[in-house]
Amino acid sequence: MSTLAWRTQDDLPVHSLRSRIVARIALGLVLLQLAGSAHAALVTLIAPSSPLARGGTARVELVVFNSESQAVAYALPTEFDGRLVRDGQIWLVTLQGAKGDISVPAGGFVRLPLVFALPLEATGQLVLEISQPARARAVLEIGTAEGAAAGPAGGEAMGAVPALPAASRLKRYYADHFSGHEPMYFVFGGDKPAAKFQLSLKYRILNDDGPLARRLPALRGLHVAYTQRSLWDITSDSSPFYDSSYMPEVLYESLAADTGKHRGFHWLGYSVGVQHESNGRAGAVSRSLNIVSFRPTFAFGDLDGWRLILRPKFFGYLGSSSENGDIKKYRGYSELRAIFGKNNRLSVSVTGRVGEDFDKGSAQFDVSYPTEFLTGNFATYLLVQYWTGYGESLLNYDKRSSTVRFGFALSR
Repeated sequence: MSTLAWRTQDDLPVHSLRSRIVARIALGLVLLQLAGSAHAALVTLIAPSSPLARGGTARVELVVFNSESQAVAYALPTEFDGRLVRDGQIWLVTLQGAKGDISVPAGGFVRLPLVFALPLEATGQLVLEISQPARARAVLEIGTAEGAAAGPAGGEAMGAVPALPAASRLKRYYADHFSGHEPMYFVFGGDKPAAKFQLSLKYRILNDDGPLARRLPALRGLHVAYTQRSLWDITSDSSPFYDSSYMPEVLYESLAADTGKHRGFHWLGYSVGVQHESNGRAGAVSRSLNIVSFRPTFAFGDLDGWRLILRPKFFGYLGSSSENGDIKKYRGYSELRAIFGKNNRLSVSVTGRVGEDFDKGSAQFDVSYPTEFLTGNFATYLLVQYWTGYGESLLNYDKRSSTVRFGFALSR
C-alpha cells in the first residue's frame, strides 16, 4: 500500500464557501494536468455547497487525487480525528468513513463520503480540519435551524455513509455540554509559593432535545461553571497549599456568528454571570466575595491568522465581606484581557486590573506556544507567566508581589 501525502491549502480564501470549493476543484484539475511531474497523491476535503443545519449530521467528501501514471492503492482509516474552528473556539469531531482500501486510477481521483455529528453550539462559518498525518481543510456554513444536515457536496449522490456509533453519540454529548472556560495551566518558579495552577470548565445546562430549548432557543446559552486557582508551596516540607480560590459561577453566554461583513473587526459575543469566590477557609484567613459581571469579546485582524482579541470584563460587588471589605481598592470594577497571536502559533496575553483609586492593581503576562513541534505528540502549550501587582492570592489581596513561572497550559 502507498502512504498518502497530505497537503494544506492555506493560501485559499476562507471568506467565501463557493469560491473555496471551486478553487479546490480547480487545484485538483491542475494537478491532474501535471501528472507526469507529480509523484504524490493529493488529499483534500470538499464541503456541502449549501448551509448545514445546526446540530445535525454533516457529510463532507474526502477526495484522493492520483497523479501517477498507473493506478495506486491506498490504505485509509475508518475514522478521522478532526476539529471545527471558529473565532478561537475548537470543537473536536470524529469523521466516520467507509471500511477497506481504495484504488485510485492513473491520473484520476476517488471521492469518499465522511460523516460526523455537528456540535450544537457550532454555528456560522467554521473551518473543518483533519490534522493527521497532516492538515486538510474545508469551510462549512452552519445555520441556526436544527434538523438533518444539508445534502452532499455538489448535490451528487455520496453512496453509503456509515451511521454514527453509540460511542460517537456519547462523545458528542460530552462535547456539546462541557467546554473550556478560563485558561487551564500549571506553572512553577523559584519564588514561594513556587507552583500555581488553574482548572476551569463550564457545562451547558439545557438538553437541546428538550421542549424548553426548542421553544426558547436563546436559553441554550445558560451554563454553570467552575474555576479553581491554587498557589502551591510545593518546595516546603509536606508541600502544603498556600491558598486557593474556588469560583463557582452561573452565566449566560451568547456567541456571535461572524459574518465577515466588517473585515478586520469581528464581534464574537458576550457573557453575563454571577460568581462566588472564596478561599474555603475560616476565621482570620477567610476570604470571599460575590460579583455580577458582563464580558464582551471582539477581535481585530484575521481570525484564521494573526489577530488581537480583547475581552474586557466589567463587574460589581454583591454584598460585602468583613474579612476583605476593602478589596475594591485593589481589584477595582473592571479588568481587560488582550490576546495577540495565531491559532497553533505564538500567543501573548496580558490581563490587567486597576484598583478603585487607580493607584493599585495587577498585571499578568502569559506567553505560550503549542508543543506540536515536539513531534506532534502532545496537545499542550509551553507557557511562561509573569505576575506583578496586588492580590495574586485571595488571602493576600492587599499585598504586592512579582514572580515569573514556567510550565504548560492545557487551554489558553
